[in-house]
Amino acid sequence: MRIVPGIWKVDNIRGANSYLVVSKDTVLVVDTGMPGSARKIIDFLAGLGRKPNEVECIVLTHADIDHSGSTAELREMTGARVAIHIGDAPALSGERRLKEVKGALSPVFTLMSKIMKFRPVKPDLLLKEGDEIGGFRVVHTPGHTVGHICLYQPGDLLFAGDALRSDKKGNPIEMSKQMTLDIEGAWKSVRRIAGLEFDIFLPGHGAPVIHDASRKVRELLGNVS
Repeated sequence: MRIVPGIWKVDNIRGANSYLVVSKDTVLVVDTGMPGSARKIIDFLAGLGRKPNEVECIVLTHADIDHSGSTAELREMTGARVAIHIGDAPALSGERRLKEVKGALSPVFTLMSKIMKFRPVKPDLLLKEGDEIGGFRVVHTPGHTVGHICLYQPGDLLFAGDALRSDKKGNPIEMSKQMTLDIEGAWKSVRRIAGLEFDIFLPGHGAPVIHDASRKVRELLGNVS
């Protein structure tokens, strides 16, 4: 699915949304979905007339398996560097356990993690607040995980990861409390996002929020405050 020129949402990815930022010479992948999604990403890329070795970097908004599960395989297929915030790097590399889900979903995700083996990845780039990567600014938005980030182009676009979700119609909705490590910290990050200006909001789960997206985020925040 093409969002705007140069930005694509990869079709039929299990788990979280995976996006491609395609420029003349390089490709940036934002999140990789659940394990087993790498071939779909490569095939989608081929449909755009691009080759695996054109993928320069895989940027992860955080280390949860539904966002990072195909990173190891995709790096092998492309030779791309892997970038993640320093706070989530230990979870990605296997030095720290992946985040545990709370509530009724806990046994489901425990079983899923056993069936879908997570392959740890040692990242090539450790990101922090204010870094620039692929033409985007790193905005540290902790709460969902310790090292959760958004990728921001001022006035244009925000890759939101799991800082917020959206519904099928492309309206911002609250994050899942069961899936959030620190709910108070997560809302603090949402308030920070609401202070930014962007026309398009690309969540990890849900449909793209197109046009006047920052205003819609502020409206959501106002409704739940």
